[in-house]
Amino acid sequence: METENNNKTDWAKRDVGALWKREGKSQKYLSGYVKVDELGIERELKIVVFSNKNKKDNEKAPDYRIYISKPAENVTSAKPEVVELKKVKSSVQKAVAVADVEEDVL
Repeated sequence: METENNNKTDWAKRDVGALWKREGKSQKYLSGYVKVDELGIERELKIVVFSNKNKKDNEKAPDYRIYISKPAENVTSAKPEVVELKKVKSSVQKAVAVADVEEDVL
């Protein structure tokens, strides 16, 4: 039993992400995340994995390509409060930038 727990702990320590099978309009792909350590801070980087369509032209080409996932352009699935907060943040950033320019002019 102790060996089994140690084995699970070892696997948990080596876990760096997860992928799920997805089916798009034109092909199947994988979607998930990898854990990235940036200056001692661990965060999850969302990725997608597609089969390499150019593989048939070059045997040395990789079988799959990994890409950083773009944020969804359709934000309707986000909570309204989150969308509104993003709009406010953007407006504040623009106002601060304008204020900085005006201050430099004066």
